[in-house]
Amino acid sequence: MRFIIGLRNLLFRVLYRIIRPLIFLMDPEDAHYMFKRVGVFLGSNGVTRGLTSFLFDFNHPSLHTQVDGVRYRNPVGLSAGFDKDGELTSIYPSLGFGLAELGSFTGEVCPGNPGKRLFRMVKSKSILVWYGLNNQGAEKISSRLQGADFGRLRVGINAAKSNITPEFDLQESIDDYTKTMRLFKDIGDYYTINISCPNTQDGEPFVDRENLDALLTAVNAHRVEGRPIYVKLAADLELDEIDVIVDACVAHKMDGVVLTNLAKPAFNKEYVEDELPYHKGAMSGLPLQRISTSVIRHVYRRTRGELTIIGVGGVFTARDAYEKITSGASLLHMITTMIFDGPQNINEINRGLVKLLQEDGFNSIEEAVGSRNPLPKLKAETQSDDETRVEEAPVSEVA
Repeated sequence: MRFIIGLRNLLFRVLYRIIRPLIFLMDPEDAHYMFKRVGVFLGSNGVTRGLTSFLFDFNHPSLHTQVDGVRYRNPVGLSAGFDKDGELTSIYPSLGFGLAELGSFTGEVCPGNPGKRLFRMVKSKSILVWYGLNNQGAEKISSRLQGADFGRLRVGINAAKSNITPEFDLQESIDDYTKTMRLFKDIGDYYTINISCPNTQDGEPFVDRENLDALLTAVNAHRVEGRPIYVKLAADLELDEIDVIVDACVAHKMDGVVLTNLAKPAFNKEYVEDELPYHKGAMSGLPLQRISTSVIRHVYRRTRGELTIIGVGGVFTARDAYEKITSGASLLHMITTMIFDGPQNINEINRGLVKLLQEDGFNSIEEAVGSRNPLPKLKAETQSDDETRVEEAPVSEVA
């Protein structure tokens, strides 16, 4: 059976390599919307969903995992930014995804940035994104998704602040996030609070600890029982800025973090420089791969695994995925591999993860999380006259 599935995926990979040059002749945003329409059609009825599952899906019990009380059939997920209006949830399980993060959704309708806003960087295996959080707004989208049955798919609701003005107002921004949380209180399986979109007019104001404390306090006031809350971090932060955010997440009892958002070319040299097509935007894919994995390792060690980590950035193969898992990520998000390698690659990543787990003697994803990123040892025992105890290194020393 493995041979047949492998042959099937090889044929699809060869076919995609043949047709990809034709796809890449299209404007990237036009191609995106074309494939969205195809996805909506494939997800519209049981026949096309079943056929898609037959051609692309893969299941294995060792991929089943439970994270923060939510059960996933596999850890491979679609990243936020692809399905900005939540229109394709019916087809994702048939493609092999265990989860999909929808959005980002904003409290108000957002047209996004003007002009051309999506660019391919083929040599760098990256997409330069300058969307600016375009979406139909939380009211319209939540109304359409209300009562939806997502079946096998686990759904994340990515909430961001509306990108309408360059002026930052703390309370208005907080209200914008919590409006989305309130409207989606009965929809999906977890929330992600996106404080790291690189393409907004007012920057990333929640790197500031006081602003972040105010936001996370409000977020906690809108918690829904059984619905984990994660915070998505930028890729271009210094370690001390990462630590500020992570420490705040621990202090406010967030369930985890998403690491990381897109990488700005100004702070990243892991791309072919003469290929950069535009002076604005941020990169997905291969330029983000090493950076996001390094941040995963740092945060996992700093928090001693206390925070759940969702790893994002540059996952093209099962080994890429496994490196993030063994560094500390419990779940994964990806988009760019579908664009450069084809939709069958989701299946290949899941198949490869099973093999890698078996090679290391693991029976589940949970056993592999952080297995190649040993936590710092506790401080040596300290003795007093009447007690012996072991002190744990403070967070600042764990980094």
